[in-house]
Amino acid sequence: MAQWASTRPDVFPPRLIEKIVCLQDDVKVHHSLATVEHTLEEAFGPDWKNQLDLDPNPLGAGSVAQVFRGTLKPSNSSHESTPKAVAIKMIHPHVESMVKTDMELLSYIASIIDTVPSLEILSLGETMRQFADAMNKQLDLRFEAHNLIKFAKKFANESWALFPSPIDGFVTKNVLVESLMEGVPIASFMQLKSEIGDSIHQVKMKLSDLGCRLILKMVFFDNFIHGDLHPGNIFVQFQPNGEPRLVILDCGIVYQSPTDLEHQKLVDICFSFMQHDGRRAAKLMIESVNDKTPGIVKHAEQFCESIQKMVDDTEMHSYFEHIGEYVSTICELARVHVVRLDPGYFKIAMALKVAEGISLALNRDLDLVSKCVPIVLQARTLQALGISKFPSPEDDNEVLKSFDSKEGHSSSTLYKGG
Repeated sequence: MAQWASTRPDVFPPRLIEKIVCLQDDVKVHHSLATVEHTLEEAFGPDWKNQLDLDPNPLGAGSVAQVFRGTLKPSNSSHESTPKAVAIKMIHPHVESMVKTDMELLSYIASIIDTVPSLEILSLGETMRQFADAMNKQLDLRFEAHNLIKFAKKFANESWALFPSPIDGFVTKNVLVESLMEGVPIASFMQLKSEIGDSIHQVKMKLSDLGCRLILKMVFFDNFIHGDLHPGNIFVQFQPNGEPRLVILDCGIVYQSPTDLEHQKLVDICFSFMQHDGRRAAKLMIESVNDKTPGIVKHAEQFCESIQKMVDDTEMHSYFEHIGEYVSTICELARVHVVRLDPGYFKIAMALKVAEGISLALNRDLDLVSKCVPIVLQARTLQALGISKFPSPEDDNEVLKSFDSKEGHSSSTLYKGG
């Protein structure tokens, strides 16, 4: 429950969130080797040691699972002739019963909230139930394996992002064996000072750019968003050509809108805020409500004016800088004007906020809106042309070269005089 609360700054005060956010990934656990081996025996049978070698020292642990390094041995039935380094993820013993108790309590609280009209409008009960469903899925690692496969397909054309691959035949409810992803935690680069040298500065700028592209692709195009994209779940590798790429881990929690239409409405709302068009964002929110409950919104025009005023008051700043304030204000205005909020907006807004935090730590001069809008527009153009590849930094360079090759134009004048 504390993990859920730490993702809802629209509901809980900042001081509380600062205290509990560490519960997302700072978990100290220790299980005996006998317990670990028993879990593997239950998953893969008594002869599992003929298939896997296990390093008993954990690589890391979360509130639900623990990860070990291992080696998959070649078998007569496989095409692999050499051992393969793998990560072995295991659900903690007895965690299912503890999570079940938490989720039952959460569902009970949700049912109480649904009886309070002013809170029911904020969809808190529905959001709690969605979180409970996500946590229950985390207890079944077959869902994470499915997410990894889906992410790999969606990023198949992108050389700058990589996900672990589940090992066929080694996926069960409590144990997931996947390819071991080596790399440097992105947090290590976030802590480096750009002043150390030009090469470090260039790498940080590239990583900041890739972080933006990663979340933009998930949010605006794939409708498949990593729900726990903190720095601990992002590693950095360097390709043979020296270019960095991101390795994304721990894909147990994802968010996606139920339909393409609902997804499009949510991203249109976010994009409207990014363009400081609060009135359009408000109208889209009202349309979403009226589609489900016609006529329920009271004082629609006042709601639109209030949202636009909120945006106008922060127009000189980035949308992302004020997401927390926006969300709190929107919740209050929604309560006053009876506008039911889609919980999906909060998930998308906070995913964008987390991504901005990572990118800003790498490039403190970043203006994420200025960075995002051209990428989103370029990707939408490619999508309309039937091109599935998401814009990469190399594509940006080609665009600049095309302008540089034209007499009287240079990359430095692309946005002047508009």
